[in-house]
Amino acid sequence: MRTSRHPLIEGFCGACKPADRRPPWQWCEEHVHVDETSPLPGRWRSDASPWVRAVMEDFANNSVRDIAVQCAAQSAKTQTVMNCACWAIAEDPGPAMWVTATKDELRDFLRDRLTPTFETCRPVKERMAEPTLTGFAFDGMPFYAGWSGSKARLQSKPIRWLFCDEVRNYPPGRLEMVLKRTRSFWNSRRFLISTPGTKGDAMDTAFRAGDQRAWQFECPACQRLQPLAFEQLKWDSNDTTKPEGKWRFDALAETVRFECVGCGHRIKDTPVDRRWIENHGRFVPQNPNAPRSRVSYTWNALLPHWIEWRSIVEEFLAAVDAMRIEGDIEPMFTFVTETLGEPWDLDRWLITSDDYVQQRKEDYDFGDPWPLEKTRFLAADRQARGGEHYFWVARAFGPGGASRLIGYGRCNTTSELEEVRRQLNVPVINAMIDTGFKASEVYRFCLATGWKAMKGDDAEWFLSQDPRTGKTVRRVWRRVLVDPSLGTRRARVRRHLPLFQWSNPSLKDHLALFTHGVVGQWTIPKEDRTRLHRPGDGGGPGRARRFTGSDQGVVGSEAAGQPLPGLRVDDRRGGGDIGLPEVGSQRQRPKAAGVRVGTARAVTRQTVHSIRCGQPAFK
Repeated sequence: MRTSRHPLIEGFCGACKPADRRPPWQWCEEHVHVDETSPLPGRWRSDASPWVRAVMEDFANNSVRDIAVQCAAQSAKTQTVMNCACWAIAEDPGPAMWVTATKDELRDFLRDRLTPTFETCRPVKERMAEPTLTGFAFDGMPFYAGWSGSKARLQSKPIRWLFCDEVRNYPPGRLEMVLKRTRSFWNSRRFLISTPGTKGDAMDTAFRAGDQRAWQFECPACQRLQPLAFEQLKWDSNDTTKPEGKWRFDALAETVRFECVGCGHRIKDTPVDRRWIENHGRFVPQNPNAPRSRVSYTWNALLPHWIEWRSIVEEFLAAVDAMRIEGDIEPMFTFVTETLGEPWDLDRWLITSDDYVQQRKEDYDFGDPWPLEKTRFLAADRQARGGEHYFWVARAFGPGGASRLIGYGRCNTTSELEEVRRQLNVPVINAMIDTGFKASEVYRFCLATGWKAMKGDDAEWFLSQDPRTGKTVRRVWRRVLVDPSLGTRRARVRRHLPLFQWSNPSLKDHLALFTHGVVGQWTIPKEDRTRLHRPGDGGGPGRARRFTGSDQGVVGSEAAGQPLPGLRVDDRRGGGDIGLPEVGSQRQRPKAAGVRVGTARAVTRQTVHSIRCGQPAFK
């Protein structure tokens, strides 16, 4: 901390100090030191990352209000924001706030990065007063620290300099909440920076609202200005680089190059050539109609010279194998968002033809043995109309996310559901039921039988702490406890029941990847020779009665006139068999055929890994 001086002397010196007219990046080259967590520690130099100069110049421009940077991970983005914060504290003080996604991230960031940066920057340290519990105190300005999970912190004070880090991890609505803190200042700056999330999320929306500046460079051969697109990164696939269908990455690395989109000139994967791209490029706006007060930037991992292109190719090929062979889309999601610096868009991976469900058909019948089967799952949903009844579906799962439909249908009571589970040999740990309607009754059924209580949620993901690493991670499900006796005299007396909440939009998009054939091997029977007859119909399989409405189902199949296991269920309302509807029209397709395939969502490795290994995803 600085030595205290008389307030009059301090005020006089501050008033007489001339304004530093240099761009912020030049000021930072003199005063900012990079902490030891960076691959390039020591005094900060803009020639190590020349593309950030334009971003920092816009930060000092009072005609700019919003700056949104959506870029690849480990490409100097957070260091750039810290540099701007140091410049603002020393040269143009005003109330400031730094916002992270979670409290744990904020604690680690303040300890490991921001505090060392402030203490090694002489002009900032001279203005530093006693530290506070909620941030820093500087002469002439407070510097608050908050996280997106705390509404009180985001709604507390008027802010001039707002720094929002990793915006993609903010809960819905929190970014809009904190942006309102800057209304009191005509010259406020709202700096959003993050790796991309999914198309249409808060970060992507902020980027698209700006002028969308993308890095382009001149070809050293033809001088054509072109984007640094991953599609132009080429490598050879032959007997040397891929013998017997397996990649030899050392041999592959020698063939990696960037080809000019105009003349085909090859730029090699060397530090010198990668430096050429850094020093002979500029940002080109893609949205010139955006207001002057909104600027946005994007760049990918091909730009920083310290990232070898061979590592990008290896990451891409591994992600392709994981998605196509193992049914794991998380590596591809990470590659697109954190390496290419692009938001994840499900539509680019889906088959656009209307008959994609027909393409998932395989030559098998309900009840046929499947050598690859590891386990089975059964899911049911109580309907809100038409009296008590349930639709259910059962699938068998094998390795690599492969699965096949083994039955679906309707039951009138929970006793019938339990009987279906037994006859289909589904472990009770893999039986689940939605609790969105008549929740207390369904809770009691789960408590009595061991079924899992499930409920969809509109959240794209849930934040939870990994017990092994202590890090906060995003998941598409979470486990909470509910009281099955709530509202009765036995409330708070009986033991609580685990309720598994799942992200409705995320898992629907996950299902779309399977049903469209992008990952795994999701299949249905090639020919469905099923029938339905219900009590009172007075007929056998030949007297079919189809379901109506959006939820359709079958209980199984009868082949060659012989009932298959798990198809005949006692109907306690009048005796008889639960039969099977014909699937001969568009209306009778499985419900998955109508799955939403819009905005993509991230899918956690835990869920896909559980399916791949034949283990229940929820424990």
